Amino acid sequence: MIVPVVEADPVTFDFGSVVALQNAGFTNVNLNTPNLLLAPTSIDTPTGVRALNVGFDLIVDPGQTWAGVVRYDWVLNGVASTTFNNNCILGCTSDLIHGAGSTLEYTTPFFSPVPVSLTISVINNGGEVLGSRSFAFSIVEPVPEPATLLLLGSGLAILSGVRASRKC
Repeated sequence: MIVPVVEADPVTFDFGSVVALQNAGFTNVNLNTPNLLLAPTSIDTPTGVRALNVGFDLIVDPGQTWAGVVRYDWVLNGVASTTFNNNCILGCTSDLIHGAGSTLEYTTPFFSPVPVSLTISVINNGGEVLGSRSFAFSIVEPVPEPATLLLLGSGLAILSGVRASRKC
């Protein structure tokens, strides 16, 4: 599927380049990939909050200023939420690339794939939608590697052996 670059007002945006951060934010995965399965970008251990970070760039034409917002309408497991990226609400100057990202936060761990839909809309300061695009994908908890499980199991076996020897 070819997604055209859209230019409206003095801003250019390309819905074909929308990516989700993965592997603690070290890699990007394009949301235009069919049957995409994502893990949370981060998991906060004390609170259990999981975060999935998605973003793309807005490019302002040379010599121009653009003001507006990017709206993210999320639906996760049937629950809708909306977030806004307000980086350019007061105006972004020309010749700069501005990240237009959003974070979906949730607390329930999903151990089998759960559907997510996302609609991204670029809206100028007059409230006019300049462009909009929807994406569908799934999220699931990351599965530990077999070596990690082996290491954990070995550690538990050693600890139980030490504990048993102390009882004798």
